[in-house]
Amino acid sequence: MLVRLSKKDAHASELMGADTVKLCEMQGFPPRLENDRQSRVEANIYGFKAEFAVARVLGTDLPEVNVLTDGGVDLWFDDISIDVKFTNKYGGPLIFDSMEKFKADCAVLVSKTDDPTSMRIWGAVGRKLFHAQAKTHDFGYGERLVMESRDLKPIEWLWRHLMERRHSQ
Repeated sequence: MLVRLSKKDAHASELMGADTVKLCEMQGFPPRLENDRQSRVEANIYGFKAEFAVARVLGTDLPEVNVLTDGGVDLWFDDISIDVKFTNKYGGPLIFDSMEKFKADCAVLVSKTDDPTSMRIWGAVGRKLFHAQAKTHDFGYGERLVMESRDLKPIEWLWRHLMERRHSQ
């Protein structure tokens, strides 16, 4: 699903991305980055853009700046936690360092597009399904758990699941 951000959401993402890095630097610890082709600020901006895109599609509260950690949760839909994972690679994959790092109930994979105001939501997966289907892969800095974007459920699947949980209780 292609999601066009409003100018307001894109602007907020830029501010939040820069603020996050500056707050980390002011606290005396450098923000981590494993990508030499992208600044930490740019990576954070796209991470926030991904979160805004998912928040708008699912109707959750909007993302917030977290300085130390978000605890593995970016968004909440009622009592269901969502980890929005951004990738620079068109089409994924969804990557977690380990199952211990997959703290949320589900994850949503998002990538950028050629248009800086549009984000592509590739799909979603629940924690249990990811655990059952993820493969291990070493990208050069240790083994990670990986699920290809084609194996994710469409975002409509997650939306329907969330609506059923909300309205069938």
